[in-house]
Amino acid sequence: MSSTLVRASLAALLLGLAACAGSPPETAPIVPAQDGAPVPLAGADSPSEAYAVAGALPPAQLAAVLTTFNAELKAKLGTSSGSWRLLPERERATRIVFDADRAFETGSAQLRPELLLPLSELAKAARGGNANAGPWVIHVIGHAERAEDASLSERRATAIASYLAEQDVPGGRLRAETRSEKNGAGHRIELVFAAIVQGRESRAWMPPEAVAASR
Repeated sequence: MSSTLVRASLAALLLGLAACAGSPPETAPIVPAQDGAPVPLAGADSPSEAYAVAGALPPAQLAAVLTTFNAELKAKLGTSSGSWRLLPERERATRIVFDADRAFETGSAQLRPELLLPLSELAKAARGGNANAGPWVIHVIGHAERAEDASLSERRATAIASYLAEQDVPGGRLRAETRSEKNGAGHRIELVFAAIVQGRESRAWMPPEAVAASR
């Protein structure tokens, strides 16, 4: 190889290295997990900042978004029904309480047909009217007054969560649990829509009482 060609090759290599050094490193975009769950972030300072969620709400927009969301749910479902009630909850979007004995077949986790339409409407509202995940985590909470009812309550909560998943609510945005209470309130299922807020994304996946207690 001639000395001229060698010098030309070295010059090209040096120019390439200089160009790389002057270019800012590429940053990988934030991409949500396929099922709508949050993506862990390396180097986060606290657990509440340890996740990135596409579409999380800026804190300044939270109040307006909650007001719009509550209004949309009320328009879709009405204020009350024999099977469910809408209970506006400050800072937590809307709590929807289902009378489990009216919403399900007696002694089973089979949803009654009249519950399917409101659940479908809830799914549409939660995902913003399309198949994309909206800025919500839906907590499905089954309540049982007696220990022997806990299994049935759990299956009923799971049935609602499964139906919402069939309506294209991402599984990573659904959380089901069962609680035992002796307060005379009867069998019921609660749906709590937790807003995913920038800077405290992981709170949306915490049980509702735990979120309230941490404020």
